[in-house]
Amino acid sequence: MMKNFLTLISLSLLSIFISEQVHGQRKSFNVPPQVCYASGKVERAAIPPSPEIMDALKSATVNKSDIVVTYSSNFPEEAKQAFEYAVSIWETIIESTVPIYVDATWKSLGETTLGSCSPNQDYFYANFENAPHPNIYYPVALAEKLSKTEITGKNVPDIYANFNSDADWYFSTDMNTPDSQYDFTTVVMHEMAHGLGFFGFFFVDGTIGNYGYYDYGDASTFDLLVIKNNGDRLLDTTLFPNQSTALKNALTSNALYNSSPTAKTDGGGYKPTLYAPSTWDDGSSVYHLNENTYPSSNANSLMTPFIGKAEAIHNPGPISAGIMADIGWKHLYINFDKLKDIEAVKPLAFNVYLNSEFELDSSSLFVVYSTDNFQNEIDSIPLLADTTETLFKTELVPPIETGSIQYYISAGDVKNRTFRLPAEAPKDLYTITIGPDTEKPVITHNPIPFFLLTGDSLEITANIDDNLGIDTVFVQYTINDVSQTPFALKNKTGTIYSGLFSFDPAQLNDGDIITYNITAKDASVSNNKTVIPYKFNYSFKAEQVYDPVEKYIHMFDFSTTDFVLTDFDIYTPTGFTDGGLQSPHPYPSPDASGEEYNFSTILKHPVILKENGTMTFDEVVLVEPSESYADFGDSEFWDYVIVEGSKDNGKTWLQLINGYDSRANANWLSAYNLSLVNQVSGAIGSSDMFKTREINLTENGNFSAGDTILFRFRLYSDPFAHGWGWAIDNLRIQVAVSSELTALSSEKIGAYPNPFTNQLQIQIETTKPVSEIQADIFNIYGQKVKTFRFENITGNINESVSLGDLSDGIYLLTFKENGKNISSQKIIKTSK
Repeated sequence: MMKNFLTLISLSLLSIFISEQVHGQRKSFNVPPQVCYASGKVERAAIPPSPEIMDALKSATVNKSDIVVTYSSNFPEEAKQAFEYAVSIWETIIESTVPIYVDATWKSLGETTLGSCSPNQDYFYANFENAPHPNIYYPVALAEKLSKTEITGKNVPDIYANFNSDADWYFSTDMNTPDSQYDFTTVVMHEMAHGLGFFGFFFVDGTIGNYGYYDYGDASTFDLLVIKNNGDRLLDTTLFPNQSTALKNALTSNALYNSSPTAKTDGGGYKPTLYAPSTWDDGSSVYHLNENTYPSSNANSLMTPFIGKAEAIHNPGPISAGIMADIGWKHLYINFDKLKDIEAVKPLAFNVYLNSEFELDSSSLFVVYSTDNFQNEIDSIPLLADTTETLFKTELVPPIETGSIQYYISAGDVKNRTFRLPAEAPKDLYTITIGPDTEKPVITHNPIPFFLLTGDSLEITANIDDNLGIDTVFVQYTINDVSQTPFALKNKTGTIYSGLFSFDPAQLNDGDIITYNITAKDASVSNNKTVIPYKFNYSFKAEQVYDPVEKYIHMFDFSTTDFVLTDFDIYTPTGFTDGGLQSPHPYPSPDASGEEYNFSTILKHPVILKENGTMTFDEVVLVEPSESYADFGDSEFWDYVIVEGSKDNGKTWLQLINGYDSRANANWLSAYNLSLVNQVSGAIGSSDMFKTREINLTENGNFSAGDTILFRFRLYSDPFAHGWGWAIDNLRIQVAVSSELTALSSEKIGAYPNPFTNQLQIQIETTKPVSEIQADIFNIYGQKVKTFRFENITGNINESVSLGDLSDGIYLLTFKENGKNISSQKIIKTSK
C-alpha cells in the first residue's frame, strides 16, 4: 500500500500546485453580512448617476463588467427591473473580464433592516496571481478580476444579497421617491458595494478588538486601508495588537478613516471618514461611511449605514468609488520577469509592461536600486515608454564589479497611487548577483502516476528555475529496464519546460514499466547540474485501454489488471470476508489550508452505454460527512466519493451522480461520528456495513445511449479531517443482478472445485429423465466462451471438462434444462 500512497501524494501535489499558482490560498469566513438600516426619517435627496455614467447608459456603451443576477422565485418583477438598473450603473464603474454572479433573495429581514449583503464567504483568496498585497484576502469576484481567471464559475454565487420583503419600496428608477417609501435602487447600489468588497473582518468581542474571526490575523483588502486620524494603520500590530483593548478602542473611537488615495484625490483632498460608533455594531461599524460627515444630501452618502425615506442616491460618489478602486477594482498591473544573475559585468536591460486602469503618471515610473540593501545607497532610473503602448524600458550599467544589486519596480498613476513590484518593496526586493555562479538549478516535478495507452502521446512537464538561467534540460528513461534515447524538454512558458516521450505508444504493452529522471544544466561557466530523483528513478506503468464492451462484472475476489491501481488496490481488509476495491485505509488529508487530495481508480474497459443502463455495486463509505444543510458542490460538503465517466479517454471527466459521503447511510454516519477524535474518525469498515448502490448511467444527461465511456471512482479529501475511506465490491455494469440467481428448480446441479485450475467437475443429479441440459460459460464481458451439452440424462452425471485454454479470471456458468434457465454460478479460474 505504500507505493500507492506515494503515487497518490504525487497526484495530489499536482492539483495543489495548479491551485496555488492560479487561485492562491482560499479561506472561508463567517462574518455577519453588512446591513443597510432604515432610518425611519424622511431624508429627501436625489443624486443621479454621474454624466459619464448617464452617457454610457444612454448610448448602450459596452459595459466594463458583467454582473449576472439570479433571483429567488418570489422576487417581484418590478424589483428585478430596479435591481438591473442598479447593476447597470455598477457595470459602468467597475472593470472585470470575468462575470460576477449574484444570488438575490426576497425575504423578511425585520422592521429596521432594508437589506444585507456579503461576498461569498467560502471563497476569499490571498496570494493569487496579480494580488496587490501578500497575505491579504480578496472576495472571489475581486480575486477573479485581478487574476483575470474564472475561479468558481456560474454555479457558485460571488455575492449573496438579501432584501426585505416587508419594506415599503419605491421601485421606479426616476428618483421621485415619495416621503413614505424607500428607494429600492439606492439600497441595491449600497448592498452591491458590500458584496463587491466594501467588507472586512474587524470585530469586537467584549473589551477586545479582533480581526480574522476563525484565524486571527486574516485581513481583507478593505481592512488594509483602515487608519486612525494620524495615519496609523489598524493592521499595524506594533500599535494595535490583534485581540487587544487597544484595537477595540480604535474600532470604537469615532475617529477612523480610510486611506484610499483615489478617494482623497477625487473627494476634495480629505481622508474618508468611516462609521466607528463608541458601541460596536456588527454589520455597520467600520464598513460604512460616517453618517454625520456625509448626510443624505451629500454626494457621498450612499455608503452610510442608514437610508431614509425619499432618499434616492444612484451614484456611489467619488469617495466610495475611490475606495472601491483602491481595494482593487481599479488596478495597475506590473508585469516583469526578474533579471537573472550575471557572472561578469554587462548592461542590465529592464523591460516592464504596465497596464493601468487609471492614466499613468509618466513622471513616477522607475527602477529603484541599491547596493547595500537600501541602508544608505539608493538610486533610481526612469522607465521610458517604448513603441509598444504598455512596454516601458530602461538600462542599468552595474555600479559594482562583484556583489549584488537590490531593486524594485515603482509605478504611479494620476490618482496619486504608487504600485510596486515586489508589492511590499522595499521590505521585499529583487536581487541580482554579479560573480562566479555555483548555484544549481531547482527542479519541481509531479511524477507521472500512469500512462493510459489510448494512442495519444505522453507529455512530461517540470518547473525548472535557476538564478543565472537554464542551458539544457533532458529526460533519460527506460522501458522494462532497457535504456531508451534521451529527449529534451523545451521552455514552454516562464519556468515551465515540457516535452514528449519519444516512444511509440503502440509498441507499449499493458503492464510495461517506464522509469525516468530529469536533468537540468544552467548557463553558468561551470554548467551546474541537477538531477531528480537524486538516487532513484521515477517509475510508472503503461495501462492498456481495452476494447469496448457492453457489460462488465467483477467480484474483486482476486487482483486484476482491469483497473489502474495507483491509488486504490484490490485485497481483503481485516473485517471483510472477501476481496474488494479499496481506497487507502485510512485515507490522508493534506492538513494545510488550500490543499486537497484526490484518490482514484479507472476501469480500463470502456463500456458502450445502453439507454437507462445501470451500474450496481456494494460499498462502504466512511469519509468525512458534510454539514447537514450542505449540498454537493457547497464548500461545507467536505470529503466525498464520486463515480465519473469520460468520453475522451480520460482527458475530461463528468459525474454520473453527485458526490456523497458518510451521510448517505445512517449506519455509516453513526460509525464515523462515534469514533471521532480531533477531526479524525477511527471507524473501520466491515462486511456488515455493505450497502448496494445503483446508478442510472444516462439519467443526469452527461452521457447518452451509444456513448463509449471509461469509468473512474474517486475519493476527494479536503484540507482537514478524514476517515477510513471507501470499499467497493460486486461491481456490475449493465449486467442484471438476477443473472447470478441460484438454482430455480429442485434438481441438484453445479460445478466444483471453485476456484479451479484446468479441470472443472460438472455435477448433475436428477430424479427423472431430462432430454437436454446445456452448460454455457461467459466471460466478464458477457461473451460466451464455452458450451457443453448433456443429452438423455437419467440419474447422476459427474463429468470433468477441460478449461485449460481459458485465461485466469471470473466467469459465469449457466445451466439450461431443455432451453429453460435453471441456475447459474460464478466460477474462478486461476493458475495457482
